[in-house]
Amino acid sequence: MKILLVNPNSQFLISEKVFPSLGLLYLSAYLKNNGYKDISLIDMNDERPLPERIDADIVGIYSNTPQFPTADRVAAELKKRNNTANALYVFGGPHVSGRPEDVHDPSDIVVVGEGEKAFLDIVRAKEAGMSTARILRYEYLKDIDAIPFPDRELIDIKSYKYYLDDELTTTLITSRGCPFGCKFCANNAWGKTLRMRSPQNVYDEISDLKKRYGYKAFMFFDDTITVNKKRMLGICSLLKKLDIIYRCFIRSDTVDREVISAMRDSGCVEVGVGIESGSQRILDIVNKGESVKKNMDAIKLCHDFGIRVKGFFIIGLPGENRQSINETTAFLEEADLDDIDVTIYTPYPGSLIYKDKESFDIDFKDDYEHAWFKGRPGEYRSLVSTSGLTSEQIVQIRDDLEAKYKRKKAPEVILES
Repeated sequence: MKILLVNPNSQFLISEKVFPSLGLLYLSAYLKNNGYKDISLIDMNDERPLPERIDADIVGIYSNTPQFPTADRVAAELKKRNNTANALYVFGGPHVSGRPEDVHDPSDIVVVGEGEKAFLDIVRAKEAGMSTARILRYEYLKDIDAIPFPDRELIDIKSYKYYLDDELTTTLITSRGCPFGCKFCANNAWGKTLRMRSPQNVYDEISDLKKRYGYKAFMFFDDTITVNKKRMLGICSLLKKLDIIYRCFIRSDTVDREVISAMRDSGCVEVGVGIESGSQRILDIVNKGESVKKNMDAIKLCHDFGIRVKGFFIIGLPGENRQSINETTAFLEEADLDDIDVTIYTPYPGSLIYKDKESFDIDFKDDYEHAWFKGRPGEYRSLVSTSGLTSEQIVQIRDDLEAKYKRKKAPEVILES
């Protein structure tokens, strides 16, 4: 069985080739672990044209929401270029998990949720000459320690460029799922089931990356790596042996002095915090489950231990108005953040706001071509408006806040929709 995996490009980003697609690399590792070795990958962020001809029995295409229009076009083009008759085309990723109906070709298969077991079953069925359901939904993998590490041999890993303190950096993820219920987040399409890798399993992967590729800097892409204090302290205890540096994402209500101290001692130099807004009213509307004071306290705590803090803010959440913007501005004035990202809210399929638009002070339209929340300055568009702010005002506010408070320029990173 010849298997081709495809990562569509992200043309809206300043720099497209920053991090590899861990999801596709996990998929490849899982298939190879089950005996399927003939796997190749096209990462369109290479800015290379598609091959003139391909030979693939199964083509797996990843897509988040802003990538989906490209993914749809790429699938159509690959069907014309494939020498293999009766090949299967399989869509997966966050977008189709929220809106499987957007895959319009009835011959295409859609995987909703995590893809490893589903894709393996598709390959086995194809090999046996059997058909599968068009839309596949599986329970989540419970023991994620049992999943092999991402198949980084499938790519030229050093061609992905992201730097942390001048060190070439690569990514990993130590958990799947999120236990929180933010109404703006599309992770609701995936469920709240949080599964965490053991500290030893995390250590083993980092140790392997350091030995095999020479990496000394790492970016943890967990939504919140500090959800479980005991596990985080265990990870920190092991990482101290490796002499590395790292960056990760935290929630303000999941850290204390003991955790932050341990993180610093184990090599953490920077954290990203989803602050979203300086308005408690907005945080409550979107069920963030945090307070403005807690966010401020966490920033100061990290600074006490010499850890940089990058704050993530969203403009255009339900109920946004001039008052909430003034409160966010006041927060930024006081917080003394080391860096910020200011993004425009884009409701994605799977989020509670997307599903129940009428219950919120927000109006929006689907426009997948421009449904990116992070990208090139000067090209932002807002697909949302509220009773207090127009779409045009939301874009202007985003631009003004970032121009005033952003401290440094960093490679643009696309997060899961």
